[in-house]
Amino acid sequence: MERKQFGRAVAQFQLIQAMLSDSKAELYAARCMVLDAARKRDEGANVSTEASCAKLFATEMCGRVADRCVQIHGGAGYMSEYGIERFFRDVRLFRIYEGTSQIQQVIIARNMIREFQGASRAT
Repeated sequence: MERKQFGRAVAQFQLIQAMLSDSKAELYAARCMVLDAARKRDEGANVSTEASCAKLFATEMCGRVADRCVQIHGGAGYMSEYGIERFFRDVRLFRIYEGTSQIQQVIIARNMIREFQGASRAT
């Protein structure tokens, strides 16, 4: 679907391009975080912090991207005839299952504190 506004494709508007580029950059960052955690895990490292960071960032990012998709597509983005509506609805679950965003934050913070306390004892 090529949405038009004011006789132009919405993809030609700078604000839409900014939304698209932000989404792409965030997707790239999430992918890098996941791959980094997977590599470290393959090497035998404890990746509790990295995994929680990746899940927290990726699931929150999905919510932002889904919201942008609905905005870009206007009313059609909210209609059940298009996959965007389903993605927008389903993506909310990502922040809930396998540990909510708040649980991931607790894990990250506790690991940071533990690392700091371990480092300060070593000195």
